[in-house]
Amino acid sequence: MEKKTIGGFIAALRKANGMTQKELAERLNVSDKTVSRWERDDGAPDLAAIPAIAEIFGVTCDELLRGERKSPTERAEVTEETETTPKAEKQRQRLLKSTLSQYKNRTYIAMGVSVIGMIVALVCNLAFLKAILGFFLGAIFFAASIVCQAVFVNKAFFSVEDAGLDADVLSDYKRKVIGLAEKSIGLTVAFIGFTFPLILVDAYMGLGSDSLLIWGAMGAAAFLLIYAIVLYFLNAALLKKGTYSLSEKESAIYQYNHKLKRTCAIVLVVLLAITFIGHHFATSIWGPYSIMKGTTFEDYDSFIEYMEQDVPAVPRYDVSLNGTVTAPIPESQVGPTTYYDQYGNEISEEEALTRRLEDSNGNVVCEYIDRNESVVSVQYTSNDGTILPITVFTEDNLLEARQTAAVRHMLFGVVYCVEVLGTILVYFKKRSK
Repeated sequence: MEKKTIGGFIAALRKANGMTQKELAERLNVSDKTVSRWERDDGAPDLAAIPAIAEIFGVTCDELLRGERKSPTERAEVTEETETTPKAEKQRQRLLKSTLSQYKNRTYIAMGVSVIGMIVALVCNLAFLKAILGFFLGAIFFAASIVCQAVFVNKAFFSVEDAGLDADVLSDYKRKVIGLAEKSIGLTVAFIGFTFPLILVDAYMGLGSDSLLIWGAMGAAAFLLIYAIVLYFLNAALLKKGTYSLSEKESAIYQYNHKLKRTCAIVLVVLLAITFIGHHFATSIWGPYSIMKGTTFEDYDSFIEYMEQDVPAVPRYDVSLNGTVTAPIPESQVGPTTYYDQYGNEISEEEALTRRLEDSNGNVVCEYIDRNESVVSVQYTSNDGTILPITVFTEDNLLEARQTAAVRHMLFGVVYCVEVLGTILVYFKKRSK
């Protein structure tokens, strides 16, 4: 039989044995279209399929890879254990590269699914103000990406099963497959961490782009840190299980880097713990109500005048379940308000809004009608015969204090990210290659 390509050789062997493409496909558990592509050289069989094809046609794997039968002289000289010729080995390496290339393409598909999930989550949050819905829709894509990646890894391993590859070549192939899978899943984990803050806000209110950028970066850093810890133990388990092996030099490098990772992890945990304690302490001591600045009154008359001003509260807008923003009803369209005392008896507005402040002896030292709805808090110290000075805090004061507290949270978030990134940079700078 004349020398052919592997696809042409399969076609010639099939015809010589009186088999149709469908019959060969059924015996190999593939589709007849797959066999057709092989014979047209539009694709090549997986390495794992080579021994099965060779057995069906009664040829050796070496002959199948070479695309020709051996002469009687060659068969006498080459034993089954040493049957691989340079040409067959070159063809086997080409098929191995092709299999790895197909796996890379599938990995890019899994990454693309994650990117789509990220886009869906951002659109739901920023365009439709559906933060939690955005997170869960994105999570569906993220889960699909991880499942697809797991399937692709399994297929990549199966493609070289019983392919007769050298142990070192097979180990290198598996490390490349696992490495690509770790990068793909790492991207998905980063996206999960970035969108995680969406689940912490109001179900029907979106998270602003600035806040999402800060909190998302913090979430991504935290999730990637957890992912790195998981990989630390996972890689050790894969080596121990024998999924892949390392040469003596590679083993020494791995052990050094493994210890360096552990050291960096301990240092990072200590840094994060110190920063967290400082963050918690600052939040407890200097919360919005603690740092809020108000207006202080040194006499009762000016305080009473301020509190009896007819100042409405800051308008608040409600978001309905369908995303419609509803403004408050104008006062002109609202009927008169009826007031009741603690016993259910109807009382006048003046009686309902009257407030009395007492000194330390229980004597009323100040009485006023509370019409200023912008006031959120009144602070004073009761002394003997007086409660002056009196400090009044409004909604604007509280909003300003909350903004200051938010800036502090963001600064601590930046510190967390810097600590994580700094530790990662130190590791990559000191690791052995």
